[in-house]
Order: sequence, then C-alpha cells, then structure tokens
Amino acid sequence: MQLDWTTFILEIINFLVLLWILQRFLYKPVMASLDARQQRIKQETARAEQLRNEAEALRLQYETRLAEWAKEYEANRHQLEAELQQTRGKALDELRKSLLDEAAKKQVRDSAVIAAHETALIREAAAEAYRQAAQMLVRLASPALTEAIVEMFLADLAALSDSELATLRKAGQALIPESLVEVRAAHALDAAKQDSISQALATAAGRLLTPSFAEDAGLIAGIRVVVGECQLHANLLDELAFFRRRNRHE
Repeated sequence: MQLDWTTFILEIINFLVLLWILQRFLYKPVMASLDARQQRIKQETARAEQLRNEAEALRLQYETRLAEWAKEYEANRHQLEAELQQTRGKALDELRKSLLDEAAKKQVRDSAVIAAHETALIREAAAEAYRQAAQMLVRLASPALTEAIVEMFLADLAALSDSELATLRKAGQALIPESLVEVRAAHALDAAKQDSISQALATAAGRLLTPSFAEDAGLIAGIRVVVGECQLHANLLDELAFFRRRNRHE
C-alpha cells in the first residue's frame, strides 16, 4: 500500500480547517453561552440568597414586633386594671368624703361666722402690728442701715439665678442707649457706694448702664432699682407692703 502524501496533507489541512471552524463558530459561542448561563445562575443564586436574607430579616422583625405588641398589650392591660382599681378606690373615697362632708357642713356653717369674725380681728391686729412695726422701723432707719441693706442687695444681685439674670438682662438690653436706670435710696449714698451699685448692675445686666441716683425718704431704709420693666426692691417700705399684701391674701 503506497502512502499518498498529497492526500494525507490535504486531509490534515481539512482537519485543521474543520477544527478552526468548530473553534470559531461552535466552541466559542457554546462556551460563551455556557459562561453567560453560569453568570445568570450565579446572579439568580445571589438574588435568591438576598431575598432569603430579606425574608429572614422581615420574619425576625415581624416576630420582634409581635413580641413587642404582646408586651404592650400586657402593659396596657395592667395599666387599665390599675386605673380601674384606682377609679373604684377614688369613687369610694369620694363617697365616704361626701358622707363625711354632709356631717361636717353643719359644723362648718356654724363656725363660719366665728371664723370670719376671728379673721377680721386677726387682720385688724396684723394691720396694727404692721403700723407699729413701720413706726419702729422709721425710728430705727439710719444711713448705716441703708448701707447695710445696699451691701445685702449687692450680694443678692451677684447670686441671682439664671432665670432672674435672664429677666434682668432682657430688661437691660431693651433700654435705648440714652435711657437711664433709676436708683432711689432712703438715704444719700456716697460715690463709692454708687460706683459699686453701677458696676454690679452692669455685670448682672450684661451691658453698661447709666444709673441716676435719687434720695427717697419714703423707702424708710434701703434702695429701689428700676431697670426698664424690671424692678429690684431692697427697702423696708416694699418689704412691709409685701407682707401686708400676703397677709390679706391669706
């Protein structure tokens, strides 16, 4: 048997051409299709895993919310029971109180006239006591007492609370530049004392103020400071008036 090299070479060429055709038009598209399919499978798997995780999170959230609802329901139930019990107790207490009030009304009516008379006597006695106290304070009033009250006023001014400072600073800021702060004293104040008051007011108000000082013997002893709409009292006249008003309200 004689080998035909030409035929053999042509067969090899045909085979290589066939391999190239299969490689180009069959193998690569098939592999690309398989790769694409595998990629879609991975994406679908990842999406399915994500959906599963989301579903698990929703399930846990739902179970947690159910547990919270159960706790809220139980708490509301206990609260309602407590409120009902409190309401029943309050109703019983009001009933007992009403019964006791009915028994006490007669006694109250009988003692009302006596109480009113006693109140009038107490007010008259208090008014007389205030009058005598005012007369005594007028006799005791002196420049030294005014200076002592001013020192106390300066100490109290430095110890004002935040809310009181805010009120004073608001009143100070509302003043126009040419506005004066009025300071009335029962006795004349020396320059050093006036400077101390001016500096203390400026520090408390948070701005430079221009106090005007005047003497007012009607204050008995001490001073009265007016900063716009804010008034500061540290004198015997205002203290007596305050206690007199409080006694009337009582």
